[in-house]
Amino acid sequence: MNNIKKIDSSPIIEAQGLKKYYKRGIETIKALDGVSLKIHAGEMVSILGPSGSGKTTLMNLLSCLDAPDAGELLVAGRSVAGVSEEELVEVRQGVLGFVFQKFHLLPTLTVAENVELPLMFLRRKVDREKTMAILRQVDLENRAGHLPRELSGGQMQRVAIARALISDSQVVIADEPTGNLDRANGEAVFALFRRLVKEKNLAVVVTTHNVALGELADRVITLEDGRILQQKINSAIL
Repeated sequence: MNNIKKIDSSPIIEAQGLKKYYKRGIETIKALDGVSLKIHAGEMVSILGPSGSGKTTLMNLLSCLDAPDAGELLVAGRSVAGVSEEELVEVRQGVLGFVFQKFHLLPTLTVAENVELPLMFLRRKVDREKTMAILRQVDLENRAGHLPRELSGGQMQRVAIARALISDSQVVIADEPTGNLDRANGEAVFALFRRLVKEKNLAVVVTTHNVALGELADRVITLEDGRILQQKINSAIL
């Protein structure tokens, strides 16, 4: 525990005793059964665990895509327990950026236009200089005018990462972001996350079935049966 990075700032995400239960006939499924954790700026956290461990449920709660049945969840200092869907949308905006296993790029839009798409929903003005600056950060400046079909899988995922950054998100939530990539591109995506954490003081929370990639994070959380089985600090990285 002496190797833990000292962080002075308040956590961007703070969860205490999160529970999420589902009914399956007469059976109650405890998808999450009392999970507590904190996510700070400037750290990358990976969440590991087998299917059914609660990874997806936890990510949905941390993403404000769902609300917990019990427990407390604060995102940027705001409680989201028991709030409406409209309020969850408000919490997500400007705080959380998302990267998924599937790239979800619109095929008729250029790389730059795909990156700028969240700004339309946020009703913010497009700043092409900012777009190009973010594309430089993900090494895609020379692809700004290309369509998704002209990109490799690794490049498409980097476009998705740039799209998550365009709204100045404090936290990037990445759910199996390397699931559709080969080993080399998967490693490149994790290396990019690590660089962005350092350069932009982002928080990155990522799920993966690839334990070797997961070990590249500052902190590795392993779930089992809806509970945290293990939480490990990667002192070699810190």
